[in-house]
Amino acid sequence: MQTYAIICKFMGLWPTEKALQTWIRYHWKPKGSIDLHIGSKGFFIVVFPNIEDKYRVFEGGPYFYAAFGIYIRSWMMNFVPE
Repeated sequence: MQTYAIICKFMGLWPTEKALQTWIRYHWKPKGSIDLHIGSKGFFIVVFPNIEDKYRVFEGGPYFYAAFGIYIRSWMMNFVPE
C-alpha cells in the first residue's frame, strides 16, 4: 500500500467520501480505480492503482477544493493525525 498511497487533508474542510471521490476523479484523473480511506481529523488516504498516478498528483499541484487548499504527503506507517 505505501508505494502508491498518499495522506491528504483539505485545510478547513471535511468533504464527504462521495464528494472526495468526485473531486479526485475530476482533478487527479487516476488511470484506474482508487481506494479511499477516510480517517480522523479530516485526513484521508488515497491509494492509487499505479505509481505514475501518485507522482502526477505530487507534480501537478497546488490543488484546491473551492478556496480550501490540500495538504498532501506520502503515506507513512503509523501516521497519527494529531
